[in-house]
Amino acid sequence: MKKLLIAMFALIMGVAFTSCKQKTEVEPEKAATEEKVEKAESLEDLVARAKAEGANWSVDEWKAAVKQAFIAMKPVMDNIQKMTEKTEDENPDLAKIKEVAEDLEKNQAEYERIEKLFEELNTAASATANGKAVIDDEEWGNAVMKELGFPEDM
Repeated sequence: MKKLLIAMFALIMGVAFTSCKQKTEVEPEKAATEEKVEKAESLEDLVARAKAEGANWSVDEWKAAVKQAFIAMKPVMDNIQKMTEKTEDENPDLAKIKEVAEDLEKNQAEYERIEKLFEELNTAASATANGKAVIDDEEWGNAVMKELGFPEDM
């Protein structure tokens, strides 16, 4: 799971600064996922709570917190995926590339903020046995990401 979180940070920044030519299928339960996203706790609040209370959390509480972090990140990943789709053609339109570059520049601070918060959550989780167990559980992390509609190639 730790590798998964680190890979997600790298993916966010990598996708944000480059375009890739990967196609992803649309998740059939997207409406249910979007409803979950709307109810998400802010990432800032979640990280603050993890730092303050995380030492006392059970594995299930850490799983819930990490899942909330994924839910909080979902809108950003959806935006990155939309930008990537604009440049997927073999001969992408220069206007679309310019639009994507402008969007990346406009949202760069937000992407960096989220990356920093994920690093803080990872640090807080790594400091506890239960948090570390959740971070190291790649099977669970992959299942949650699939449930939330993240691309399979993450």
